[in-house]
Amino acid sequence: MLGIAQAALSNVAQARETISIATGEYIPWASQKGPHNGFIGHIITEAFKRQGIDVTFEYYLWARSYEQARQGLHNAASYWICSEERQRDFFCSDPVAEEDIVFFHQKTTPLDDWNSLDDLRLYSIGATIGYTYTKEFWAAAESGMLRVSTVPEDEQNFNMLALNRIDLCLMGPVAGLTLLRQKFPKAIRESITYNPKPLATTRLSLLFPKVHKDSVRLMLMFNEGLKQIRAEGIYDRYMADLLAGKYDPKN
Repeated sequence: MLGIAQAALSNVAQARETISIATGEYIPWASQKGPHNGFIGHIITEAFKRQGIDVTFEYYLWARSYEQARQGLHNAASYWICSEERQRDFFCSDPVAEEDIVFFHQKTTPLDDWNSLDDLRLYSIGATIGYTYTKEFWAAAESGMLRVSTVPEDEQNFNMLALNRIDLCLMGPVAGLTLLRQKFPKAIRESITYNPKPLATTRLSLLFPKVHKDSVRLMLMFNEGLKQIRAEGIYDRYMADLLAGKYDPKN
């Protein structure tokens, strides 16, 4: 009987489905260097776990992670704004998180009151390739109304900000402050702040490629798992851990 029971448990273990998700590095929200693949990775893993599905994360630069998933080389892309453009290629999950996008700047570069993009004409702005921000922001950059330079990774923008090669850079406050703590010396950290007025408040989703036959099923299962962990209070607990720095990489 024991042998039969062990065999049954083995079959159950073998029956668990494993999916791969393409993502990028955005400490502490998403990170291969931090605990649980960051806050978003932890939420995704726990939501799928409640549906009997295991998750692996593959890390790329953000733009490449999106393209890898769009081609169906992964089961999903984590984590993106569900824009109209993206809905042409993906099914969008229920929102996994919300995040403000704000302007970081040197304390010696005043950015007190800005109300529209037109107020930012005098500043040079660093943006990260592959990020959505807003349609209006990118349109202003493409038209030349705003002076915007782009780099593949957020850390490069903060380096240029510290060297006064740009005046502003865009990032979420939690991720931005974490990056400063993790990568920059105290003198630079203390020289940089951010304006609390957000360029946008974004709702981020898990994207499931339409070219993949399992996408609708996986999206519905993820949404159900996400509801479960919210109802159990796990989501709020993980969010408190995020704000307390518990998803930061350990040096």
